[in-house]
Amino acid sequence: MAEKKRFRMRGVKQTPKRLEEEILERSRKLAEDPALLRPMCAGNCRKCIFDKTFKAIDSISRYNDDADALLKLASKGSDDMARAYAGTISLNAAGKIPMLATATIGGEKVPFAVRGTVGNDKLIGCQYYDDPKIRLLYYNAFIKKNKLHLYSFRDGLVCTNYPNMPEDYLYEAFWESPYEFRDDGLDCGHKDALILDIKVKSVGGSIRICENCAKEVSTIQYIISRVCAVDPLDDLDVSVIHPYHSASESGTEKVEGDLLKRYLRGEINDRTLLNTIKREKMGSLKKGDVSTYVIGTENHGSDLGSFISALSGPEDEKETLRRFLSSAPVSVVIKGGRTSEALNSLWEGHWRELVAAHTSQGFADNMRERPKGAPSQALAEAHKAFASADVAASLPEFKKPKPVTRLSDALAKAAKVGGGDLVLKTIASESLKDRRLRAVSAAFALAADPGAELPIHLTDDERDFTDFLIPFAKSVIEAEGEGYRGAMNTLLTASGSGESV
Repeated sequence: MAEKKRFRMRGVKQTPKRLEEEILERSRKLAEDPALLRPMCAGNCRKCIFDKTFKAIDSISRYNDDADALLKLASKGSDDMARAYAGTISLNAAGKIPMLATATIGGEKVPFAVRGTVGNDKLIGCQYYDDPKIRLLYYNAFIKKNKLHLYSFRDGLVCTNYPNMPEDYLYEAFWESPYEFRDDGLDCGHKDALILDIKVKSVGGSIRICENCAKEVSTIQYIISRVCAVDPLDDLDVSVIHPYHSASESGTEKVEGDLLKRYLRGEINDRTLLNTIKREKMGSLKKGDVSTYVIGTENHGSDLGSFISALSGPEDEKETLRRFLSSAPVSVVIKGGRTSEALNSLWEGHWRELVAAHTSQGFADNMRERPKGAPSQALAEAHKAFASADVAASLPEFKKPKPVTRLSDALAKAAKVGGGDLVLKTIASESLKDRRLRAVSAAFALAADPGAELPIHLTDDERDFTDFLIPFAKSVIEAEGEGYRGAMNTLLTASGSGESV
């Protein structure tokens, strides 16, 4: 068995009728056919190591109707398995079980009859020869002493002198687990980021469980629960397949050492094992000196171009990520392929560098604290502020502007910075009670975007005035440097405001 069964005696008690009948029936079957205990052979031994033991068992079976002789045979000789057999079939010869002991094996109470001087483990295993797990107690010491492998089925046993797991055993053992997979039953069929891969080398196959299907059970325990060997893991490789690795590393992490022991003992389960490897590998990526880019299950290695091309989102956000990542050895691991998700993953530790890549280093250096809100929104606001400052620095400043001048200057700069959308937002923040101000506002909005839906209601006269002013507003928006002053004066004259700059 995978581990030596621990059991404690629970004392003796009067035999319940049903238990007596079950044990006596098994005793009868063994008395009639001792070959029920002999494993099938799947090895290549020159001579079967079981021959000597079953020669002794065959000799004992000749006394299958003599309870006294069988009890004597159960107390002498050096072959524990033969003595356990004698003690077991003596029950059938006696026709009754006067007293019954109880042992606790793996948390389960197992009643059995004490006979002879053989160890209780051999007696229990022999008396429960038809139980795939309990029966291994009968063979455990013999198998390990002779460095064999024993695989226990519901309907029999297979013995081999090297790791040679029958495929039917693998299916039967795995089907005891809570997993219910389609197709061949050993692969969940999903291609998620993490996959638990338990390879059975002698079978040439694997059990594969993705992180979303993984349950709070230790699958390895099911696989070895009915294997008896010195090292039941010598035929198994436990690995986690993952995308969280650099271009020079493997995407398969072998589970070994203390982690494997804890998994074997059931201290950690399938789900915990996957999460442990995930945290460990992602932590290594973030601490590494080489950039690695991962989207879902796709590992782009250090290929920044491939990573950026795989992202979806605004082009300005892509370009910002490209600028930042081209100069910073930072790994990015995201589930989806949105630029916003990539920005979110980097924002806390690199917000200032991202703002600098989106605007300028000088602008970012002047920011006192991290902007509030989502990174995409924060970058958009930063760009507006940066563009506004840049536009303002390139244009003449009007001292003490009057109402039409102030409004026209604000709308023209909004158009230069953010186009028609920012013009509409600026108009919405203004109080436009004067017909001239409404017409000027509408003219700038339509000059920046001829298809804009105006946020203000115009009378027919105001609409005609707006159409007249549109070319002048457009000239102001397109003007640069000192030409801006002249275009503004022309607009102010056309508006009839009487103002000038």
